[in-house]
Amino acid sequence: MRTTPALALAAATAAMLLLAGCASLMDPLQDVHTEAFVDRDAAADGWVGVPMPAWIPEDATEIRTTATNDETNAVVAVTSDEQPIGCEPAPRVSLPFDGRYGGIDDGDGLPDEVLHCGPYEVVATEDGWLGWFTATQAGQTPDG
Repeated sequence: MRTTPALALAAATAAMLLLAGCASLMDPLQDVHTEAFVDRDAAADGWVGVPMPAWIPEDATEIRTTATNDETNAVVAVTSDEQPIGCEPAPRVSLPFDGRYGGIDDGDGLPDEVLHCGPYEVVATEDGWLGWFTATQAGQTPDG
């Protein structure tokens, strides 16, 4: 027979595990997919939907991405000490469609000027970079 504290601990543990995986559990309902990679090489091998963004720095680790299933919106977070590859400063024209990697999907905390890295807009974070792609026409994806 279990005691009340043991049942409470088991319930709390189950709730924490459920909440930790909540985003990926909700992905199918939101028509998105999420992946995580330990480094750039793993991302290049396992990227889903479109090619891995070329702007991701060579030293990038903890690469996380969420994209709509049709690839018309994507957000990418990486840990890195290096600059993104092939980028130019330019005015920000869109917002990340999903705030799970920074909570800034409403624009709070985003600068007016960002780096344009091919079709992605990229900003610095505390430990690396946050980039996003937002289609400007129906069916547009980051690879064309």
